Amino acid sequence: MTEPTMREPEQIRQDAARKLVAVEVSDHFRAVLGCLLNKDWTTPRLVEMVITPDGHLLGRCDGEASFKAFLGASEDLLRNIHGVAPVAELDGDEIGYLVGKVAELKRQR
Repeated sequence: MTEPTMREPEQIRQDAARKLVAVEVSDHFRAVLGCLLNKDWTTPRLVEMVITPDGHLLGRCDGEASFKAFLGASEDLLRNIHGVAPVAELDGDEIGYLVGKVAELKRQR
């Protein structure tokens, strides 16, 4: 029996992006997913996000100096990631990658 191959984080990111780009979601959520996956899927492009101490998700669009875009609650983002995962047929590594990216945003507080 052969051992399953381990994927590097970059490969996991690329696989998740390939699956998610084909799923129909709102432009708002597509921008958030694009930011988490470092993809240019919307105009303007969401280039950076932060989670405030009270759990709000804010974004900075390409060309902007500050975090002007209110994106919702971080809990909603996690719920939406888990909701889109079966539709996009994400595997555990890909879900973990996205959830890990959200966790990184929380650590930036």
